[in-house]
Amino acid sequence: MGERLARVVESSTKSSDVGRMVADYERALHVEGRRHLGLFALEGFRLIERALATSTPLTHVLCGESAPQDPNPRLQKILQQLAQQNQSVVSVPDSIMERLLEGRTLGPVLALAKIPAAPDLEKLCSHRSADISTKFLVLDEMMDPGNVGALLRTAHAMGVEALIALGGTDPFHPRAARTSMGSVFRVPILRLPKFEPLLALFQKYNVFTVGATSDAPTLLPHASIPQKTVALFVGNEGKGLSPAVRSALDLLVAIPMSNTIDSFSINAATAITLYALNHPQRPNLP
Repeated sequence: MGERLARVVESSTKSSDVGRMVADYERALHVEGRRHLGLFALEGFRLIERALATSTPLTHVLCGESAPQDPNPRLQKILQQLAQQNQSVVSVPDSIMERLLEGRTLGPVLALAKIPAAPDLEKLCSHRSADISTKFLVLDEMMDPGNVGALLRTAHAMGVEALIALGGTDPFHPRAARTSMGSVFRVPILRLPKFEPLLALFQKYNVFTVGATSDAPTLLPHASIPQKTVALFVGNEGKGLSPAVRSALDLLVAIPMSNTIDSFSINAATAITLYALNHPQRPNLP
């Protein structure tokens, strides 16, 4: 097995421009590079495992030169799967791999994948499912990629049909993709620079819009949610929802909490709110 994997890496190296592929990987670590290349970086065993499990096409795979001899069974399984899928793998010097990893213990294999095509939001809005559930999670200018990735995972777990990233929200930042634990491959993602076209589309298809904010006058357990498609809006970590977004939404809700704290974490608040919106027949809480 080790010999077979070594041959795969070696043969790929002979036919590849290693310097160009390493440069592409480094460019994809930054927002302008991702925009220009249309690619995003996959760091760590778990993300590459999930990419392989979802048959996500990988355009570049970089592997440390000593990786085929590494006894780590998880690494060897990844290399075996890459070989079975006839994936081209580029061998790079271990020193370059260490530079790309920047001291993080993610394992000596990295990859690039195409940023997936955005979903047809109008089609999603016009579709009416039999069950009442939250179809859309909208992130309004969320800056922390770790939070974005965690919310991708939460959206996936809660059955959200699409995540909409407004403004500078970047679900394809390396840390966002890694923190999503592979949900970046499962949840359709639409990026929009401005809020207004989204609002117009939601109004056209009678989508009920809810904003989560700690100072809302309506407490979540007492919120009246109509029997229609729902979009939940979550705001920036420090500023919350922008004034323009707040004023345009159908309902603002807050989660009851201890009076010795002023907010939940964004991921906890979003998970609680999604659950409540997805179960509108819940009994009222005191």
